[in-house]
Amino acid sequence: MPSDSAQDPQNLPDPAPQDGIPVPEDIQVEVEDLGDRRRQVRGCVLIPVERQRVWQVLTDYDHLAEFVPNLVESRFLGSENGRKLVRQVGSQKVLFARFSAAVVLAIEEIFPHQLRFQEIEGDFLLFEGFWELAEWLNQQTLLTYHLQVKPPRRMPVGLVERRICRDLAFNLQAIRERCLSLYSQ
Repeated sequence: MPSDSAQDPQNLPDPAPQDGIPVPEDIQVEVEDLGDRRRQVRGCVLIPVERQRVWQVLTDYDHLAEFVPNLVESRFLGSENGRKLVRQVGSQKVLFARFSAAVVLAIEEIFPHQLRFQEIEGDFLLFEGFWELAEWLNQQTLLTYHLQVKPPRRMPVGLVERRICRDLAFNLQAIRERCLSLYSQ
């Protein structure tokens, strides 16, 4: 169970800009090579909105594609064994080609602390992790994303790593902006 105590999001190293596009300064992203083409990615952002409101944004599965960059589909499929099933498709242009990847995620909701997800069908050999929501000072939320990913051999792992890191920073920014647009006081 995650701790609700205040932690320092500055403990994560600053991400380097990817593809010449600067990453928002206050969003932290790091990646670790786990060997065998597996990567662990972690990112965090402080959102000046209370945790339950951030939870509402993250669990509005059918509307995530409306504001999360490169997510072209997010659809709630139903429930199975106490977990929500969600199909997501991401798409983006890489060089001169369009690249897309689809997953069906089984999501365990541990309100209001954590959303654990695991790919049960899709384009990756491994795609699992969790969103963690920690209360922060003055009704703020520290949102942290943890992902372990292993792409299939047809996907260059370096390219996948760079795109996931870059996209994670912008996705965290989009989630913060959505929370602010819906719940700013």
